[in-house]
Amino acid sequence: MTHQTVATRAGVGRATVYRHWPGLLDLRLAALEAGMPPLPPMPEELRAASGNDPRAELVHRLGVLAERWDDEQSGAVLAAILGGSRHDEGMRRLRESLLNQIADALRPAVAVAVERGRLRSDVTPETFAMATAGPLFFERFLAGNRLGRDTVEAVVDAAMRGWS
Repeated sequence: MTHQTVATRAGVGRATVYRHWPGLLDLRLAALEAGMPPLPPMPEELRAASGNDPRAELVHRLGVLAERWDDEQSGAVLAAILGGSRHDEGMRRLRESLLNQIADALRPAVAVAVERGRLRSDVTPETFAMATAGPLFFERFLAGNRLGRDTVEAVVDAAMRGWS
């Protein structure tokens, strides 16, 4: 990806692209960030139908994450972030941003699960995110398997059982 490529695709002059993203790294980081939007909340009608069940919320949010990881473009974005984060500060920031984004998306449901005694009080959204996103990541990118709802449910249930 270059400034010229982006300018051509966007139908604007290269100077316009340079004005917004002066360096190539800035441009690439912005493109990667655009490829990882926040995880949406569970639709209110589904939340109400589940009785505000935190497990249903966790399965929903992680299900959205799993769908994104099944998408080739999102998978490529994730691979670029992880591959570059060992050597590049910008990529490291993106990796941390991604982990924080997942933890933030799970935060309300983890809090409700703790309140209701479904999870121990020492379980944090960050810990829960690592314990659930980690196995999903392994299944998708290392084992090469698609992530169905049954896989997401099994991972959430295992984490909740382990910390109940």
